[in-house]
Amino acid sequence: MTSADPWARGAVSRGARSSGSGGPGAQVPKARVPVPESGGAAWQADDEGLARLPGPRRHLDLLEADLLSGRSCVWYFPDPFVASGRADFFVDELAHRIDGVITVPGAVSLDDRDPAPSSSGRGTSPESLASLDATGPVGEADVQDDPYGDLLSDLVVAIGAEIPRASPSVPVSASTLQDRLAKELGVTGDPLAALADQAASGLAPHTVFVRCWNETSYEEAARVLRVARATFHEAGLSGPAQPRFLFAARAGDLPRHVLGDTSRSSVHWWWKVWNRLDTEVLMAWQSRGHADNPAGALLRRVTDAVVAEVCGPDIDGALLLRDAWGGGDLDSLRAALARSLPDEQHPGTAYEPSVRMSAAHAWAPDAELHDAWADGSVDSWDGRIRLVHGRRLLDPRSHELRVLVCHAQNRVLLPLIEEARTALIHLVPELLRRGRHGLEDFCAKARPQYKDKNGEATASPDLHELEIGGLSAAAYMLNLTSPQRHRLRSLHTARNTLSHRTPLEHDDLVALTEVLTTDWTAR
Repeated sequence: MTSADPWARGAVSRGARSSGSGGPGAQVPKARVPVPESGGAAWQADDEGLARLPGPRRHLDLLEADLLSGRSCVWYFPDPFVASGRADFFVDELAHRIDGVITVPGAVSLDDRDPAPSSSGRGTSPESLASLDATGPVGEADVQDDPYGDLLSDLVVAIGAEIPRASPSVPVSASTLQDRLAKELGVTGDPLAALADQAASGLAPHTVFVRCWNETSYEEAARVLRVARATFHEAGLSGPAQPRFLFAARAGDLPRHVLGDTSRSSVHWWWKVWNRLDTEVLMAWQSRGHADNPAGALLRRVTDAVVAEVCGPDIDGALLLRDAWGGGDLDSLRAALARSLPDEQHPGTAYEPSVRMSAAHAWAPDAELHDAWADGSVDSWDGRIRLVHGRRLLDPRSHELRVLVCHAQNRVLLPLIEEARTALIHLVPELLRRGRHGLEDFCAKARPQYKDKNGEATASPDLHELEIGGLSAAAYMLNLTSPQRHRLRSLHTARNTLSHRTPLEHDDLVALTEVLTTDWTAR
């Protein structure tokens, strides 16, 4: 066990009864919880909390909507997501949402399954993932308008609450997928015809879950999906009245090219699921404790924002880094990041994030990123392609870490600097030195020194349009106290620094939090 392995401790197992089976369910390992080797409080929440985060919950909502509409689904996960047991958990979570789920036992045990598909199995990445489903099903929708809705109102549910799960039964000796499905249904003939007959007789249609990482033949799984579509179509079943399948797979467990026509199915990818909001909510659940003063609370906000920005889609790494780093300069952040990153899984292989903006907004990883996504190296996060484990950030010659820290500081501090600017502008009329300067003279002095296209100076702006730099330039016209002048200089310096993509030094950041939490009228 090494300090770089956050999964080395804390793994526990959970058993559940297979839906539609009279026998006991297999013990499915709960996704491992990161526990730091030393120092700080460990994160003790389990994956039930992750399922309630906005990003995963929205993703599950899309899958549930597709299945309940009668569409069969293929659900792709990165390899490490399956190896950790977390994919099993989310499949269970989806099964819990739907009535009439039948989970087909796997052909291999959890211990014997292939830890990662062969490269040849994954080598046929789709030519154009965007054209997988011409009908544009719900599963491919990219909800942009307030995608999280009112989800946060439900996040007060206890993270560790136990929920019954539908997990795969004990793996059986080698048999076909259809044989095992027939056994779960309790029939001796064709299980697909039996599913169609039950639905045609007016019974609620079943939803069949297959974990392809527990299967031995992707050709067989693909054939079952194709035959099922044809069987249900011939039986006159459509929409919510027809049975449906969910095939959960890694990219090599069920290569895209074997699926055939997907016009009556939906393909979902664990891609672009995690979002900044998930990390921020998760860190809010694990509070650092009460700050002694408002400036200290604001400093913690900035620190947490930096952690979220640096870790990106590595939501587990964000908790470890937050525990290892309570704020400081770039060197201390880089050292804490080195301690919290896992061992390098692909030494000698470097994936450069795509420079194409469209790649991050696509509903699936494109051909260029497919292999890197499959081995867990990249993801789409907050509208950008990000490396999941930012080991490249450890290079002191790289400016990438500085830029990420600057992004985080900008996100938190610029709105507050704007609030401070507005508050000062409201005080300008009464702060003007009476008898010496008028408001019009002040606005003329404080205007930006720009010229129009004819080379003439621009007109004097209105008072509320003045920027912090202009206010600083015209400050001599105001009757300011020494503390007020200091606040204005601090705001001007910070605004200029951040606008040039340069993060604030730690001492300057601490001073700025004091400025931003103090009223202009304070003495």
